[in-house]
Formats: sequence, C-alpha cells, structure tokens
Amino acid sequence: MYCSFFGLKKLPFKISPDLTFFYKQAARDEIAQALLFSIQRGDGIITVTGEVGVGKTTLLRLLSDRLPANYIQVYISSPTLSDKALLTFICTELSIPVNPEDGKPELMTRLNRFLIDEYRQNRRVVMLIDEAQAMTLDALEELRLLGNLETEEDKLLQMVLFGQPELDVTLQDSRVRPFKDRVANHFTIQPLDDDEVMHYLNYRMRVAGYMQADLFSLSIAKRIRQATGGLPRSINLLADKLLMVAFSKGDARLKASHFKGLVPTSNKTRSRLTWGLVASFMVVAVVAVLWFADKANSDIPTDTAEPEDWWQATQQLADTAAHFGVSSQRLVQLTDMDRETRRFLRTQSASKPLILVSAMPLRRFDNVYSNVLNGLDVANRAHLFAVVDAQSDPSDIQFRLLYDPRAEAGSVLRNKQIDLQTLSGAESRIVSVSSVAEMIARSPKERGVSAGS
Repeated sequence: MYCSFFGLKKLPFKISPDLTFFYKQAARDEIAQALLFSIQRGDGIITVTGEVGVGKTTLLRLLSDRLPANYIQVYISSPTLSDKALLTFICTELSIPVNPEDGKPELMTRLNRFLIDEYRQNRRVVMLIDEAQAMTLDALEELRLLGNLETEEDKLLQMVLFGQPELDVTLQDSRVRPFKDRVANHFTIQPLDDDEVMHYLNYRMRVAGYMQADLFSLSIAKRIRQATGGLPRSINLLADKLLMVAFSKGDARLKASHFKGLVPTSNKTRSRLTWGLVASFMVVAVVAVLWFADKANSDIPTDTAEPEDWWQATQQLADTAAHFGVSSQRLVQLTDMDRETRRFLRTQSASKPLILVSAMPLRRFDNVYSNVLNGLDVANRAHLFAVVDAQSDPSDIQFRLLYDPRAEAGSVLRNKQIDLQTLSGAESRIVSVSSVAEMIARSPKERGVSAGS
C-alpha cells in the first residue's frame, strides 16, 4: 500500500465521512456554523442542497456532532416513507409508544405531548433528514404539519433537510408552497474550484501524516477538478488512484502521466460514448458501490488493489454522467429504468395505447421525471416509465417519459394525456406499444453501436 511510501499514518482519501478530515474552507465551516446558529435560534425548517458527492452527509454528521447535549436528534436516512409511516418512525425513534391500530391523530397527539414535556425541561427535538430529494409531496406536507407544533414563542420540532438539487425543483411546485414558505433558511453547498481542490487535497494529506512539501500542485489539482467537477467524493476516488499509480511507479511526486488510463484524454473520446456503453457499466457500478461500502466499514489497509479495468470503467461511468449532467448513481438508475421499460413492453399487447412525452436531455429529464412522479397518486407511479430516445446523438443522450394510461376510451385517454403534459411541461402524443418497440429497435443500443465505433 502507498501509506508507508508517502509516510502516511492512515489513508487520506477514503470516501466514508470522517470528521477528522473535515475541510473548513470553501464555505463548509461557515455553513456548519450558520446551521447551528439557525437551529439554536429556533428556526423550524432549514434546507441544505448540493450535488451528489459534494459533502452533504459529512456536513450533516458534523452538525449532529456539534449540537448541544440538550438537543434530542432524530436521524432519517430513508425519507421515502408514506406520511403515516414517517410519523410512526419519528415516534418510534423518540421511544413514544405506538400501537398498530393507531391513526395519525393518535400519533400526532402523543408526539405533541412528548414535545411539550421535553420543552418544559429545556430539551429540544431536531430531525436531520438525509436524501430529502426523495420525499414525496405527501411526506413534505406531513413535515409542514409537524412544523405547526409549537408554543406561543418556539417551535417544538425543528428539522433540517439535506438533499440533491432535485429538492429545490420539488419546492418550486405550487402544491408544496405552504411548506416552502416555512423554510427559514436555505444553504447550497458548491463544488470546489481549482485552488480549493489543491488546498483540500494537501490538507487531507497533512491530516493523514504527510510531512513533505505539498504533493498536489495547482496544475495537478486543475486536472482533478476538471475530471471530477470539483465534487469531494469523486476527488477522493481519483486522488487515491493517483497515489496508487505514483507508488507503483516509485514516483515521490505526482505527474501528468499518472492520469493515463484514469480519466478520458479528450472531449472527442467523451463525445463517442453511447448509451450502450453506459448500460454496460451498470453491473460495474453496483460492484463499485459494494466494494466502497466494504472499504468504508474497515480501517484496515490492504495491499490488494482492484483491477485497473474496473477502475477505468468506474471512472468512465463518472465522466459519462458528468457529461450528461447527472450523477453516476442516477445514470445507473436511469439505465435500469430503461431496461424495466423494455421488459414491460414485451408483456403488453401491440395495440395497447401509451402516452409518450417528447425527448429531453438527461439533466432536464431527471427534474421533469421527479415532478411528474410527485404529481401522480401512489397507485399511478408504478405506471410511469423512462425510455432512451432512439434519435438522439450518442454524445447527448435524451430520454422520454412513457406512461401507461390503462384507458382505451378517447376522452379518458385524452384527459390523461393533458394531465401528463401539465405535470411535465412538455409535449406528448398517444402511441401504441408496437410503435414504441419500433422506436427502441432503432436505438444505438439495439444496433450494437459502442464507444470507439
């Protein structure tokens, strides 16, 4: 392992949140202090947004660590619960008795009584919600109602929502305006610029025990920022690999040549990526998630490195995702959704009517999909699909929404089409299963086009 080669006491670029490596610059510490002040001031609802890998979870853990002892914390990591399930979870976390037959009124009454008792003893309750962009409109409305629990002077229940930029998009929906109006403070965590990347990397090296002159120069940091978009998690992954390459070559200084094979060498390479290549990375990405999760749970260094082709595929996936304007995780999810759409079509009658929305770039599609999903009833969400557009340029893959209206009558079908257009803000048309299948058959993926073709 490279630790002894560089004189390090521990690995400097693990991706698991570690507060000993917390980087205070780039407004990180200012946001943490502002969050703490906002909570202690008694603000009811606070939101924090940022791209995947920008450091939201680390900031959440830092805030949790800094909260005074008189704050009772409720941590919610999977906010995709229904409104009642969310209320039940909160009560359970606070050790409030819950019976299976309890309805929302009973749960709300017990929670209110508990909060008042804690308030009288100068104890406060704050909820820290991670991945808040996944919350449904119903769940956000439930949070708004919980925010109404208050005394004449103070909120009884405070909450901080950490989420991806999709949360900002959701809060633009007129249906959650009452919730948005109650947001007392909003913070956005920005990616690092070139100088910040350089200072961030060298800072982590120092914390890990590095004693020599700064290892990461500005020129090296610029290349890392360009490859990662300035997102700390991606920066850590690439920096770790660079140290591995330097170690394997016996180089005590980082060089431009160490990037070879780790990031694409030109925009031309990037432009030739196709959806078929993206789909082929899905299994690799899943393996990557499992591998990194195992690493995050272990502090024991290992001398066994993963295969170089595994790393190159993972890096290419990240680069492809950055090119299309979404996270790697979201790109994998969209790929899986496209596969599910194909399976669905194979089980349907060729003449069955469907509603197909016009194609749009992935960045816009992801926001539109979230809006439409939140606008549908729970029972209808399972009938919303995503499919890659066959006519789009492989360097700028576009997606379409596909909806199964489960209706044959002209008026009902037309009304559902209008509803979908209203939710998506995009044009749509009524098509048959066979026409969608033909469209897919014309896609680059089906023609066998791949990177480098």
